[in-house]
Amino acid sequence: MRKFTFLRKKIQAKDRALQEKLVHHYFDDLQLNQQPAAGEDAGFDSKEVYNRIITHIDAMPVKRAGAGKKWMVAASLFAVASVATLGFYNRARIQDIVSPIAQKQFSTVNGQIASLTLADGTKVWLNGGSKLSYPEAFRGDKREITLTGEAFLEVAHDATKAFIVHTGSIRTQVLGTSFNVKAYAEDGFVKVDVVTGKVGVVAALAPTVFLTPAQEVTVDKKSHSAVTVKGIDVAALSGWKDGDFIVKNMPLPEVLNAVKHRFNVLIKADANLTKCSISANFTNVSLQNIMRIIAKLVKGKVSADGQDYQLKGKGC
Repeated sequence: MRKFTFLRKKIQAKDRALQEKLVHHYFDDLQLNQQPAAGEDAGFDSKEVYNRIITHIDAMPVKRAGAGKKWMVAASLFAVASVATLGFYNRARIQDIVSPIAQKQFSTVNGQIASLTLADGTKVWLNGGSKLSYPEAFRGDKREITLTGEAFLEVAHDATKAFIVHTGSIRTQVLGTSFNVKAYAEDGFVKVDVVTGKVGVVAALAPTVFLTPAQEVTVDKKSHSAVTVKGIDVAALSGWKDGDFIVKNMPLPEVLNAVKHRFNVLIKADANLTKCSISANFTNVSLQNIMRIIAKLVKGKVSADGQDYQLKGKGC
């Protein structure tokens, strides 16, 4: 917790009345003792904050009384006045200082699919090899999480608090909708597909891309260029959360990456095969048969290399 480091000396017992007036004045100006209006945060405990302020003041070392005491009172008045002026407009920041919210992480290994519900009621499904960082509770006018990997989200609607998914330098912002985000570290892109609602995708040095149902945007991580496609079968793309495994006109490297995260295997392919795109329904198909089907679709051959696979061939 950040301490009030500008308080260099301990206020003597006879200054306690002034000290308490200053702190109470701080809360009165911020109007934090009042019951919050509907839609506002209700988790700010002013009595607890008051006690913490008093504790930190009492913990300051005692040195020399006299002129220093006058300086202390002046500094206290100035500090309280400054905080009171800015506090109302920085309520969430003040709360973060005096009562920080714990950050949590949820992750899956390759071959695993798991789900969780966030504090606001938002439901999240994580595909294999993914990690989600999120706060134990949401505060202020934003709900922000960070994702590495792939996730499907059903965001609880809240018109007063935008929901933001950070994937590196790219962020996806909504109020309440359902959509799929793919942002694996090894991929050179971030892909967002919308099932319901409206989504805004923001990349550095690029205009915001707005998506509506059945639309997809693929953002290049290096160039931040964005390609938007309409008429996407998002049910097929997001079916992984229900155990389905469907690919439609998907580039081979992305398909092999999906196989890796689903079955926890590494697949190497000749460079001339990477330009191929395939469509197939691999739901309830064994790994061995999936590899045979992929090899046939790219006019190649597959061979096992221990637990991993190698794809060779002339290509599409």
